[in-house]
Amino acid sequence: MIDEVKKMTTISLFKFEENLNKEEVLKQLDGRKENEYYFRAKSSRNNEEEIEIDVWYEESIELGMHKVFSEDAYEIVQYLIEKGKEKIIRKIYCFLNLKKKTLEIYRGPDAITEGIKLKLEKVLTAKFSPISLTSSQLINIVNSYSSELKQAMFKYVYGFWYSIIRGTHLENNEKYIQYLQTKPDSLRMISVMPKIRYMSSREYMVTINGDKGTIKMADGCYKWKPRFEVKQIVDIVSSVASAF
Repeated sequence: MIDEVKKMTTISLFKFEENLNKEEVLKQLDGRKENEYYFRAKSSRNNEEEIEIDVWYEESIELGMHKVFSEDAYEIVQYLIEKGKEKIIRKIYCFLNLKKKTLEIYRGPDAITEGIKLKLEKVLTAKFSPISLTSSQLINIVNSYSSELKQAMFKYVYGFWYSIIRGTHLENNEKYIQYLQTKPDSLRMISVMPKIRYMSSREYMVTINGDKGTIKMADGCYKWKPRFEVKQIVDIVSSVASAF
């Protein structure tokens, strides 16, 4: 069975307050080497206020192969190591929007994401903070920007640390409504079918974590999502976060 994680595009979303100059950002980042990270930066083709940043870093071939092939990769890894191949090069996509003051790192929250963020802070002299969403803001996304709520995670409900509800059209579910009435500030994560313009007829579920500031997109078939679709989802989250 294919690992579901491999079917998701995950974005860590950050905000910043500084006024960054586009030409200066390109000058500072393009071709820069910061320890284990190598940066390339260019102006986005679709948005004058956006900069596309590609980050390369080295990863052990054993770790990289296991992410793709699981435990069956052992013999392949051993063969490659014997041939002197101990490292592989991985690439992370990032987008810096100078007008909306957001940073997208196409990766979940981990040491690599944190390392990239810290290097960007150092080079650009800016502070990037995860975008967090309150329960009210998550409810706003459910009510105004989605056609269906498929999963909801609550925190500190009836003595439980976490309580997760899954189903179809949970926005009409009695248990979901009861939780909101009892603990209106407890909603911390939602999975919705977003109201966006799709490149094809295939819709998919998007999970938004209000605590971690992450967005996960998955439809059970295709891992990568068009930038046209991703940008709409990011815009929804960032606009709702800044509206309250």
